[in-house]
Amino acid sequence: MLNVRIEGDKALIQGLNRLAADGLPRASERGLVRIAEGIYGEVLYWLSGVGGASKKTRTDYAGFTNKSGKEVMFRSYQGSGEYPVPKRTGYLSQQLDWLKPGESKSGDVGIFTAGKNEAVIYNPSLYANAIHEGKGSSAKFGPRRFMTDGLERFNAGDAMKRIMEEEIAKEIK
Repeated sequence: MLNVRIEGDKALIQGLNRLAADGLPRASERGLVRIAEGIYGEVLYWLSGVGGASKKTRTDYAGFTNKSGKEVMFRSYQGSGEYPVPKRTGYLSQQLDWLKPGESKSGDVGIFTAGKNEAVIYNPSLYANAIHEGKGSSAKFGPRRFMTDGLERFNAGDAMKRIMEEEIAKEIK
């Protein structure tokens, strides 16, 4: 059995109570915002490969057979299937977004909501998941996990932990 007895100054105890009630939630929200902004930037990196729809980068028409057995023709572009994901129109990177704790936004594939203690990085474009997971017309290229890789690249060296510790330290001072 563990017993804890706090003896001390009323002001110290009130200060700790105030920190728990007000300071830590503020520090947490600031930390989550900094983390989301950082991950967002790293995900953009993975969506910035060389590509484009100009005549110079178009190589040929290519085809594949879809599930129903029908051959589908599409323009093949230089850089197709490479990683970072090639930019053709910029739509995939333009759709990338993030939410602060408690925010909500809707997109092509639904509503995205961040809880009270969450930040959400998302891409609402209809084909983002197909590229990320290497499914559908992107199956021939395999998974290009821009969201996962952005998170891992940002958190190298425990960046998320460091940021949260910095924000909590600001409240303690």
